[in-house]
Amino acid sequence: MKKEGKISRKKVICAASAIIIFILALIFDSQIVSFFASIQVPFIVTVMKVFSFFGSWYVIPFVAIAIILFSREKNKPKALIGAMTSLLLGIISAYIFKIIVARPRPLDLSVNFAAWDSSFPSSHAVAAFAILPCLDKRLQPYWLAFAILISLSRIYLGVHYASDVIAGVILGYVMGLVGTKIFKLDNKK
Repeated sequence: MKKEGKISRKKVICAASAIIIFILALIFDSQIVSFFASIQVPFIVTVMKVFSFFGSWYVIPFVAIAIILFSREKNKPKALIGAMTSLLLGIISAYIFKIIVARPRPLDLSVNFAAWDSSFPSSHAVAAFAILPCLDKRLQPYWLAFAILISLSRIYLGVHYASDVIAGVILGYVMGLVGTKIFKLDNKK
């Protein structure tokens, strides 16, 4: 029997692993950007641009809504509200961090740099991973693959450092867990 309020060993290991991966990414950010810049292939660039488009904060809600509506999810309204709340919390949090950190992107993409368009964290990764915990367990592996491809696209296209994406993954997933707690979503089916 688990005690209420006790953090499980599995959660501690996951959190510690995420922190270690984030620190390693920070250390090797420049090398990772250089590596991806060296393996650019026109076809893969096009594919990554498609995934990047679907990961946009203004597109991903529609993708998530469609998947939930066409799924066998038993409590669709609750899942929809939980997912959209998690997404909203994630995007708001990401833009607050963007303004505070104001980290320039790896490639100088804009002449007029705006703090809310900074690199840290990746709002695409936040959006993709905020939805994940709110989905039924049967859908989560597919969404996870989709979210990983969205996140990798941002590094491959040179618009984010690996640490930006990892921070986005962590922030998004945490906001997704918040959404599942708020709306008491049971995704253990």
